[in-house]
Amino acid sequence: MARHGNSRHLTRLASSMYARVSRKTTKYLAKPSAGRHSLERSIALVVLLRDKLSLAANAGEARRVIKSGGVEVNGRKVSDDKYPLGFGDVVKLVQTGESYAVGVGKHGDIKLEKAGKEHGRTLKVVGKYLASGKKVMLRLYDGSTVPGESSTRVNDSVVLEGSKVKSVLKMSNGAKCIVIKGAHTSETGVIKELKAGGATSVAAAKIEGDGSTFETPVENIMVIGA
Repeated sequence: MARHGNSRHLTRLASSMYARVSRKTTKYLAKPSAGRHSLERSIALVVLLRDKLSLAANAGEARRVIKSGGVEVNGRKVSDDKYPLGFGDVVKLVQTGESYAVGVGKHGDIKLEKAGKEHGRTLKVVGKYLASGKKVMLRLYDGSTVPGESSTRVNDSVVLEGSKVKSVLKMSNGAKCIVIKGAHTSETGVIKELKAGGATSVAAAKIEGDGSTFETPVENIMVIGA
């Protein structure tokens, strides 16, 4: 009987556009571990060090740096060389002290920007549930969960300080947002109108950007400012 489970391997030719790496240098590409980000919108830590930051000549060198505790992701040391990285993550190189924020480019590919020491993380709320003791938990875009307030709604964004919610950015008219997927990926603008979804349509937002106005599903945007 044929295997229908997920493969542990990923070929460069089959890798998503998000990674944006050379597809013909070698056959295989390290596959991100499952859990935090989707396969289509994540990249393995070893690939980021070797292919995106050019800090290692090969996978072996990159793995040695990772295994020795030389890399922190969102303030925590990571030892998994296939640790998945995606939008909203901050990667710190312990030896040099340099940090990089993971964003998204206009083609939907990974974009790295140097981040300062006080760089905060803003993430979209994609789920919400009650834990034991009626504690409100928020599920965030990067797959993590943090305690929150009942007034925080799905599609709002939270500004994190470590693993705690510092403030909440509401999905509302007048809020500044960034498009994280779709035809207008990486564009920023102000929400002019929110349209509720129905039986045959999805919730959408009318965005006024830099010299243009467009409409996109609410799931494609993330609030980044009030």
